[in-house]
Amino acid sequence: MKINPAISGKRKAGRPSVDRRDEILDAAERLYEAIGFEKVTVTDVARALGMSPANLYRSFANRQAIDEAVTSRALAGVEDAAWRVARGASGDPIRTFELLCMGIALKMRDLLFKGGRSCDICLAATRGNWPPVQLFMDTLRGLIRHVIAEGQRQGVMRADLPLEEATAATFTAMAKVWHPVMLDTFGVAHLEDETAGVTRLLLEALKTKK
Repeated sequence: MKINPAISGKRKAGRPSVDRRDEILDAAERLYEAIGFEKVTVTDVARALGMSPANLYRSFANRQAIDEAVTSRALAGVEDAAWRVARGASGDPIRTFELLCMGIALKMRDLLFKGGRSCDICLAATRGNWPPVQLFMDTLRGLIRHVIAEGQRQGVMRADLPLEEATAATFTAMAKVWHPVMLDTFGVAHLEDETAGVTRLLLEALKTKK
């Protein structure tokens, strides 16, 4: 197919050298946004960069590897923002729990519904349970565990609840407002209210009774 120059990432004279893998992922994302990721081929990505498919395969073994790397980069933005919130647990675990639950929900909404056509790959990756999605979900569990553990340590969350069980139950409850497929299926019109409601119920179960 013919590549529109507007989405081409060809190297210009004097342009500083950057990691070739990053260039490939940038070009792939531009193409996914322009024509949809399902229609893009490895040849299209290579042509957009002015390179041969053979050279591209030196960086990525196949098209699936490119797609998984693009997915990882997108989800990493959500993870990084969530970890910045979770680090506040040492100061106020309850408030951090509230901010974390809402923050992840809103970041996932923005990723899936405000990112244009390129966000379709995250839905496909979730439905296919690709490795980057598995790692992402494990990270979310780790975030929850970290905050609950700190709350139990400070005595503001119930220490009689086994940490792993409390983490698993919280993750399951938040899936309605965090999981890409759930968000795609049920929509996000009332996401903030739903997230706040689920968070309140969870905190009622987790907080130490005065």
